[in-house]
Amino acid sequence: MALSNAERQRRYRQNLRMRASPDGVGAQARMAVERAVQALWAFHQRPGPGGIDWSAIDGCTTIAQYRSELERSPGNLIQAARAFLPDFADLSPEEARAIAVIIEISDALRLAPRRAGRAPEAT
Repeated sequence: MALSNAERQRRYRQNLRMRASPDGVGAQARMAVERAVQALWAFHQRPGPGGIDWSAIDGCTTIAQYRSELERSPGNLIQAARAFLPDFADLSPEEARAIAVIIEISDALRLAPRRAGRAPEAT
């Protein structure tokens, strides 16, 4: 069933309010983490050092296995993200931005100062 224009506008305003409220921060962080995991997985699908597949290096052949590996220890996700610092080499601009957001969130939670290095802007 198609939504009326008024209903679409109501949902849009509701989403804006949720994103602007402190209650929406958790949901935004979870979406940011999901984008970062997808970016890390996309990188994982490319050949690793010397042309060897990353799956041969770490044993993860599916995104479920990769996600499980990241979930195994609380520091695994941020450690994987920080591996791309300082220049986010070999990542697309979208992937770099997704990973940079996770690093920024991590730094904010640790009360660490903001880093000078920035991800390239997505086009």
